[in-house]
Amino acid sequence: MEAIAQRQGLAGWQKLMFAGFGLWIVVTFGERLGFGENGIFLAVEGSVAFLQLITGIFILQGACEALVQSVERLGARLRWDGYVAGTMGEIVSTLPEFVVITFVVHTEPLAAFIIAVVTIYNNALIFSVYSFFLPKDRGGQYVMPLPITKAGTEVLIAGSGICLTIGLLMLGLRTETHKESLAWPDLIFTATVMFIIFGYYLHTLVKYYAGSGEEHRPADPHTLGHPTDWKGILGLFFLGVLGAFLGGESVSGFAEHALHTFKLPAVATGLALAFFAGISEYVIVYKAHRKGELGIALSNVFGGITQVMFLVVPYTLLVIGLFGFMTGDPRYVVPIDFTTTSIMVLLFPLFFVLLQYIEEDHTLSNLDAAAMTGIYLLLIYVLVFTGAGD
Repeated sequence: MEAIAQRQGLAGWQKLMFAGFGLWIVVTFGERLGFGENGIFLAVEGSVAFLQLITGIFILQGACEALVQSVERLGARLRWDGYVAGTMGEIVSTLPEFVVITFVVHTEPLAAFIIAVVTIYNNALIFSVYSFFLPKDRGGQYVMPLPITKAGTEVLIAGSGICLTIGLLMLGLRTETHKESLAWPDLIFTATVMFIIFGYYLHTLVKYYAGSGEEHRPADPHTLGHPTDWKGILGLFFLGVLGAFLGGESVSGFAEHALHTFKLPAVATGLALAFFAGISEYVIVYKAHRKGELGIALSNVFGGITQVMFLVVPYTLLVIGLFGFMTGDPRYVVPIDFTTTSIMVLLFPLFFVLLQYIEEDHTLSNLDAAAMTGIYLLLIYVLVFTGAGD
């Protein structure tokens, strides 16, 4: 439960979403509207890809808010407590990401894998930068919330172990057995193990939130005045599903142009997509921080690391594996090469550094934040500028 149930809708998210729908119409029916390759707008090189990216961003931000608000209203109607509502909100809010991944897997399986993994690097950098803004005591320390220091450190240990194991396994398979890819049985098994860990992580996180006192307790949704009529609940849910589908299609179209038409590096493209896709989360963190709701802000930035590792990444592996199993197409594998091995092995220092700083005395200082930021910038530099993304 990453405090999803505590979100406040972005100002004007409905307008943002419907603006995205308008752009989707322009991109999809551009030829009929006179904006085709002989027109004055879409004829500009790269304009279609750019519009697809903007369209996807607008629609997906609105879709995420619609889905979360649907869960909040349902929680209020069924009188769920804050922990159950938050857990359900977390699961449902990942639907747009799942749709994007599914579309990108169909277009380019390797790109989907890279996008999912490098999102962790992006979110780790955001967490380290946000650490500068946490209020420090007279000793220059910020005491981390109990749910993060308990369940969070446990899942960081699991994350560092898994990514190092997979990375070293890929390295060994490539050098010793000359195996060139992880096929569908490898992917499905790995995804299953990671999903099981995530399930236990959610259980442990809820337990520690329940025992952490009122300071970090998420409010029960029925106390927040949400409308509870079924028309609104179902309407928001279906609007979110529609937005997830159309937004996912648009983002996958941009990814295809970026990788195949413009030949952009896969890692750099993944980092850019991860940043744009996470804008709504960053706004939520900013708003929560301004209101003094530090537990919510921290849960979102920290959850952006753990949730991607144990929910989005295994989902990506599962989809690639299922496509490979059902179609027999050799494209649906994760190749073992310098890029894929590098992004997996380098996840180990990412998780290990964060674990050490949080676990040492359950506090963060500006020195910790500076060190983390420097290390994460170095990791991203290595991935983007040393050939890993070629």
